[in-house]
Amino acid sequence: MARFKEADARLLNKKVCMKCDARNAPRATRCRKCGYEGLRQKAKESRKA
Repeated sequence: MARFKEADARLLNKKVCMKCDARNAPRATRCRKCGYEGLRQKAKESRKA
């Protein structure tokens, strides 16, 4: 993760489209790229095994 909490917030406070994987604004309701309404919050933790 980043060294500063402000940087973490800027990088991780996003929504991701489940259809095209585009990053969207945190308050978005539809994807900016394809218009799909299935958005999820970006993962806050690393997915390392």
